[in-house]
Amino acid sequence: MQELSYEKARSRQSYKWKLYDPDVMPSHVADMDFDPPEAVLDVIRGFLDRGDLGYNFFRIPDVFQAFSDWQDRHHGWRPDTDRMRSFTSVLHAVEMSLMACTDPGDGVVLFTPSYHPFFDSITGGGRRCVEVQLEREGWRINAERLEAAIDSTTRAILFCQPHNPTGRIFDEDELAIVADVAQRHDLVVISDEIWGDFIHEGAHRPLTLSDDRFAGRLVTMSSASKSFNVAGLHCCVAHFDHAPTLDYLDGLPPRARGMSTPMSFAAALAAWTECQDWLDGVAAEITDRRNHLAARLASEAPQVRWDLPEATYLAWLDFSDTSIADDPAGHALERGRLGMDPGLVFGAQYGTFARMNLATTQEFLDDAIDRLLRTLG
Repeated sequence: MQELSYEKARSRQSYKWKLYDPDVMPSHVADMDFDPPEAVLDVIRGFLDRGDLGYNFFRIPDVFQAFSDWQDRHHGWRPDTDRMRSFTSVLHAVEMSLMACTDPGDGVVLFTPSYHPFFDSITGGGRRCVEVQLEREGWRINAERLEAAIDSTTRAILFCQPHNPTGRIFDEDELAIVADVAQRHDLVVISDEIWGDFIHEGAHRPLTLSDDRFAGRLVTMSSASKSFNVAGLHCCVAHFDHAPTLDYLDGLPPRARGMSTPMSFAAALAAWTECQDWLDGVAAEITDRRNHLAARLASEAPQVRWDLPEATYLAWLDFSDTSIADDPAGHALERGRLGMDPGLVFGAQYGTFARMNLATTQEFLDDAIDRLLRTLG
């Protein structure tokens, strides 16, 4: 895989490379510092070379079939293409699903710390965010805490497996807890499984296969965007094993759900059918970066605590035993010129944390670690 130079990285117009001043090393958003697969780039070049920017919706069934094939090969799940719908992103699918299965004022369970846009996805539509904190040691789901959070107006659980930002893969016992609560309280479970292709240890098991009690109450969504570094193309596939939600969405005006572009559909199709070798190489590099960060922190900054992520390319770092515990990301930006996501955006209890992106080159990661060490003094 070709290494990304500073010059090329700085030329990119993405949020990652344009948010901060040029002297800041960005490590804040879940984009990768690798070029997308050549097959994906070739597909996009083909549209441009042909001047082929007109209407084209014919590939959507092919994308659904490719997604089903991908899930079957990698995770043992063969989702029904007839129950799939396309959206412009996972967040789009989340918000439309919440609109379909809940009403304003209803409660939606969210396990915290949590991917920060989920908070707005819940509250932006007038729903209540019912936060259930994961256990600090090991980031596990606590059955008593979950049960205590449910009331008569709770209608859904917004789930993330593998989990962002901790990198956990929730195990069978934890998923059984969620399934039991969902069944007894008749809750819809909306499962974001976009990180399922980045597994360091263990395996991703879709919720639909993990417990029979999810049957008939589950919406599962994913995308090629994280796995193949094409987030800006905006294409998500959601599978609906909850008939009322699917019926609601299908009853909307024809264009209310929006639509991805022909290039987005074509890129997703190419990714899921032609780019396995690329993903294998990138996943191996990211695991190497995770292990490299672990080794350097253990030897040079053992006061920074973290649980080695089982999945994702994110590092959820705890600075509570350091001199920058009051605002780790703020101090890193000011003193080290390192851009990280502040822990507070993942939940009000996580101000001593910051999130770092590991999907980068060895050179960039070492630069980021050096800046972090300078910040720590």
